[in-house]
Amino acid sequence: MAEAEYRGIRGTNFFLHDQPLLAWLKRRKAPKDAVERLTAFGELCGGKLDELIGEAHKDEKLPRLERYDRWGGRIDEIRYCPEQLDARRLVLQSEVLLPTPLWERLVKAYLVNQCGEGGVTCPLAMTDGLARLLEEHGTPEQKKRWLPLVRDPKSPTPLTGGQFVTEKQGGSVVSENETRAVAQKDGTWRLTGLKWFCSNPGELWVTTAKPEGSDTVALFLVPRLKPDGSLNDCHILRLKDLCGTRGKATAEVEYTGAYAELVGRPSHGLAILMKVVIATSRMHVAAGSLGMMRRAMLEAGAYARTRRVMGRPAAELPEVKRSLARIEALWRGAQAAFFEMIRALEDEDPVAEVLVPLLKIGISRAATEAVREAQLVFAGNGILRDFSILPRLSQDALIQEIWEGTHAVLAGHVEKALRRKDSRRAFEALVGRLPDLEGLALCEAGYAALTRSLSASGRKEAKVL
Repeated sequence: MAEAEYRGIRGTNFFLHDQPLLAWLKRRKAPKDAVERLTAFGELCGGKLDELIGEAHKDEKLPRLERYDRWGGRIDEIRYCPEQLDARRLVLQSEVLLPTPLWERLVKAYLVNQCGEGGVTCPLAMTDGLARLLEEHGTPEQKKRWLPLVRDPKSPTPLTGGQFVTEKQGGSVVSENETRAVAQKDGTWRLTGLKWFCSNPGELWVTTAKPEGSDTVALFLVPRLKPDGSLNDCHILRLKDLCGTRGKATAEVEYTGAYAELVGRPSHGLAILMKVVIATSRMHVAAGSLGMMRRAMLEAGAYARTRRVMGRPAAELPEVKRSLARIEALWRGAQAAFFEMIRALEDEDPVAEVLVPLLKIGISRAATEAVREAQLVFAGNGILRDFSILPRLSQDALIQEIWEGTHAVLAGHVEKALRRKDSRRAFEALVGRLPDLEGLALCEAGYAALTRSLSASGRKEAKVL
């Protein structure tokens, strides 16, 4: 075959061709109707959805900020191209939020991320976390008012949940946030402050602020529109010029007395944020990174089989064989660990406290490595944006490493979990029962995370395993 015949893998059912995933579902005796839903979703992801996302990522179709209407009134709207909105609607219509079981939601996140982040999967993670927050900690009134909006594919911005936590002076250290909240007589609150990285500014988002006179971080819901339909007092200052994940907007937002509703008790805000919202996002990062790894593997294999070098397919060259084997090994090990994380979460196994932050580190890092290896298989064509999905995947994968805490931050969370007796023993038991290579990878990653954290804090390494 000639090199020109390479067309990529679009048209592949991402679910039906994933043999380890099919075997895992068979072992857990997944319901027939769930398998049918995943089959349909795999077809959607490998076909129509991949096509829409590719079109939506053309430079002229990226999101833009519209500050004013034609009369000069402030509207602060993010304008998305039709392809981006259609992609979001298709995903939201595919039962990707609660009450769909956790395992099915995460498998769908894995499948859709094989299209890259796409402007879809960060909003999916944000909206999933927001739905879970409302279900577990919302008042009856909040559930009645906001859950229909969160789940509505016809909303102005499908997958509309946002997350506005980070402030420039604190970064990942949320306790250093300076945004203030003032209680009102009607039970609502007013927020004042600046949020530095605001992912997916849709119709409703979760945010943090410190109640007036307190240094405790509380958690709030902020809608784009106030209950009377007027624009809330929060202004989008600009959109961030990110290197990747460009299909969705990330903004700087200023609160100037913004209407807000408290979620849970003020003293529990930070704990709820970490256990519900951030934990959900970290699960999605693991799923997303795993999906990007698989897409890179499939594309590299397809290219190597069509590209001819010295009269034979590149896939027959020893160095290319090694690269393809390396990518597949990374993906298979990460997928096995991902399945174990889902099992631990479902069983409420204390090892989940270790696995969620650990795999956010390990799988996201492996994804960056796998995509880079795939680009090298493509050689010069691997860096052409109009040749394959790989350049977009490479940027998205790197951002996955940064989202929801960098490796150093997550290493501290791994360390904290390993210092809890139940979590440590559960992790030891997990490593002991996994196949050698998978167990070794997890063990080494756990040690590495712990060692980095202890080194950064100036303490000696603790022998916890």
